[in-house]
Parts: sequence; C-alpha cells; structure tokens
Amino acid sequence: MPRHDVAMTPEEVAAFVQDEEGGVLAHLDEHGDPTAGLVTSRGLGTGILLAAADGRPLPPDGTPVCVAYEREPSYSGVRAALVLGVLGGGRLEPERTISFDFAKIPAPTREDDH
Repeated sequence: MPRHDVAMTPEEVAAFVQDEEGGVLAHLDEHGDPTAGLVTSRGLGTGILLAAADGRPLPPDGTPVCVAYEREPSYSGVRAALVLGVLGGGRLEPERTISFDFAKIPAPTREDDH
C-alpha cells in the first residue's frame, strides 16, 4: 500500500497555527532537563507571540523551543504541527516545522468499487 504525504504545506501550517489559541511549549531548562508548559499564542506575520498560560514564565530569550499544536475532531481529522525556533521577546520565529494532517489520507476503496 502506498504511503501518502500527509505533511501540511507552509501556508497550511501558518493558517493552522493562526487558528489555535495555544499549545505546549517544550525546551531544555538551565540544567539540561526537558520541561514543558502551556502557552497561549497568536500568529503575527511569520512569527508567533507566546505567553505562559500555566503561571510559569517563558524561558529566557535565546532558548531553542518547540511549540506543539494539535487538533483532533476525529481520528481521520487529526492535525498537528511542531514549530521549532528560538525564543526572543516572547516571540517565536519558526526555523523548522513538522506537521501532519490525517485528512490527506484518501478514504479506502473496496475492491468492487473499481
């Protein structure tokens, strides 16, 4: 069975992140330990403005971070984007994204449908 490309285009990722009100910000703390916290976000042009949503402060400027966004109205509708970059002034300028949209997988066809 062929594998389908389920990655979102850069435009789809931008629109998806713009529609999300928040995500999970992950980074390595000052001891090198992984940590994560909830953030609110707002897309601004090519960047994303972040604010801590769980009472913890954002990591210091210059910290490499990853913000995970996901939406799952149903299994076949799962969409997610991981946005990686360096934090500066509460803003994340994406350097790399990883994404998928299960809705891009074609529905299976039965043999007698051919």
